[in-house]
Amino acid sequence: MAIALIATVAVTVLRGSYRDGALEPDAPTPQGSRAVVRVLGDTGTEVGTARHTSDAARDLRGGGTVLLADAEGLSPAQLDLLASSLDAPGAGHLVLVAPDALTLAALTDDVEPAGSIAGEATVPAGDCGDLAHGARALAVRGEDGALADQGRLGAARTYAVRGDAEGCFDAGGGSLLVSDGSITVLGAADVLTNECITGADDAALALNLLGAEDTLTWYVPSATDPLALTAPSLLTHLPRWTGPVALWLMALVVVALVAAGRRQGPVVVEPLPVTARGEELVLGRARLLERASERTAAASALRAAAAGRLAARLGQRHETSLDALLAALAPHTSLSPDRLRALLEHRPVADDQQLLRLAHDLDALEKEIDR
Repeated sequence: MAIALIATVAVTVLRGSYRDGALEPDAPTPQGSRAVVRVLGDTGTEVGTARHTSDAARDLRGGGTVLLADAEGLSPAQLDLLASSLDAPGAGHLVLVAPDALTLAALTDDVEPAGSIAGEATVPAGDCGDLAHGARALAVRGEDGALADQGRLGAARTYAVRGDAEGCFDAGGGSLLVSDGSITVLGAADVLTNECITGADDAALALNLLGAEDTLTWYVPSATDPLALTAPSLLTHLPRWTGPVALWLMALVVVALVAAGRRQGPVVVEPLPVTARGEELVLGRARLLERASERTAAASALRAAAAGRLAARLGQRHETSLDALLAALAPHTSLSPDRLRALLEHRPVADDQQLLRLAHDLDALEKEIDR
């Protein structure tokens, strides 16, 4: 199997039409995962690709294995849909690649972040039985690794276990591989990449973990997912104890104000230097709320993300100016310069339909550049 995997990695240099990016299943680039996907297919596992949460949740409820390649940045609605699918009768297995604390809190109570690994390291499995999936050691690249230096993958993460969860490949204050039965957390994303899959026993772990069932859904979240267009509230990023503590502090403030008011006497009313009519205040506030529309913020995020990916595909730096990026894009697309500028320049968005249209147009532009 190792010889077949090495041969597959060599074949992937023959580039075709594919999406480039970290852990993209069809990408032959160093940070892509075409080698793993092809060997899984050759060994009898049917591998499908999902871009929307609804498709991944459907396959999860159907009993297959679902790999979430990019667990960060999912909205609460997306995480809730995955969590409910895991609770369905006959649900399959969910594999999370280097998830953050917010994702873990929404999906499991038995796993939490512990630390990270700096630099390259070979981590032995230790005595963890079947959880090692036939791998005796993993070769990982931490935050000083080549892929991280090129801005494609971050440091290898480790996780602490609680309850019935088990860990394997201990390092960095936790475990690189953790499972609670229905969810498996893999902290080393580069184990699945074309560049690193042949290191140590990375191939054995990847193929045995992902090929345990007849079907595997490789879920790479897309910006065009309708559930992703709902911007998460900042309150979702706060810890659970924030609410009770805030109420307690508010009560203390009220008590302090009452005590201070009694000592200082009644409030003295003084005329304001300017009298503003209530109608003017209402209209002014309405204009401020209109300017602070969340749709425009969402559109700016979509444009910035698309511009970064397009710059990377064309060999441009992420800090490239908009004019330089438009000049680099012009020979590769049928769109006019004015249309390109309208797509990528930060402009206000009037309604939800315009926001959805922008997301689809950006996705079409990226696909055209890929061709």
